[in-house]
Amino acid sequence: MLKKILCLLCCLTMAFEAWAANEHYAVEISVDVTDASAAEAQKRAMSEANRAAVLAVAKKITTSEGVGRFAAMNDDQLMNFIKEVSVINEKSSAVRYMANLRVVLNEDILVQYMKERDIPLMNRINEKVLIVPIFREFSSDVPQLWESSNMWKQAWDNFSSIGGVNLVVIPSSGANYAIMDGKKAEVMDGEALDKLLRINNADDVYVLDAVYDGIEGLIVHAKSYEGDNFSVRVEGARSLGMELFEKAVENVRKELENRVSKKNMDKAETENVVVMLFSYAQLSEWVKAENDLKQINLISKLEVQAMGNNKVQFKLSYVGDMDKLLQQLKANSYRLVEYNGYFSLEKY
Repeated sequence: MLKKILCLLCCLTMAFEAWAANEHYAVEISVDVTDASAAEAQKRAMSEANRAAVLAVAKKITTSEGVGRFAAMNDDQLMNFIKEVSVINEKSSAVRYMANLRVVLNEDILVQYMKERDIPLMNRINEKVLIVPIFREFSSDVPQLWESSNMWKQAWDNFSSIGGVNLVVIPSSGANYAIMDGKKAEVMDGEALDKLLRINNADDVYVLDAVYDGIEGLIVHAKSYEGDNFSVRVEGARSLGMELFEKAVENVRKELENRVSKKNMDKAETENVVVMLFSYAQLSEWVKAENDLKQINLISKLEVQAMGNNKVQFKLSYVGDMDKLLQQLKANSYRLVEYNGYFSLEKY
């Protein structure tokens, strides 16, 4: 009995690890199809689910142009990217098939295809960008941020991010209230922005300063902590109220996503290599560390160079800069310590 229990636990652990490893290339899809028979409805539903899954994953890992290239493919071509389909629940009648499905794509095949076809791949760099929407009726007014009359922030709060760009509106929390207000955001207060990035675990922050442009429209001046600046004018009467601000969100969001995507792509093209040592009391500690490292999205390759005397020397290839790698390691309870020109990876 004990052996059976241990075997079951081992299988469950392996299944969970496989599930977790595929999360970036897995999506849940709902289908509801009616056709001449339940069998025909199910067949068409599976094709629709495969297409929806490929496009959903593509939105996370490539540009809008790349998504368009996948959308132009036929069902048989898209089928090549499907690794497995699991039924979460399903119902059917004589002519209808309804189901919730979990579709997992084959990462290796998908990535290789994208490389061969020069489709941009940005899954390894996806920075979290914090949005701070401030608003003034007139340019001479004190900018609003947390005030209930700030329709600009309300419009962003209703915004839902799409694609592979991680835009997050500043959360209404006590910590953020204490750090940031409209005035500090307007002048890009460095100390406040530093704290805001740390508290919210973000990589960059954009202050979006919106003001009515005369009696018609809005003008939005955008400034990022990393130095990017641009302006967007949105036409529309003030009487439109929230509709005008929602239109402004759409226009500004598109510009932001293009700029952040390009920055992510530029960083993803830069690969760095570092040699590390890891000391362990038991081999299982290294196995755990190796698995942890492979789950970090910045790390593209891990190559063991030597093992012995309870130490392993390995070469780590990663994209982006060292600061981002250190942040990701810290998030997984690891740190790098430099000794005479080489790095030691330590668990804490």
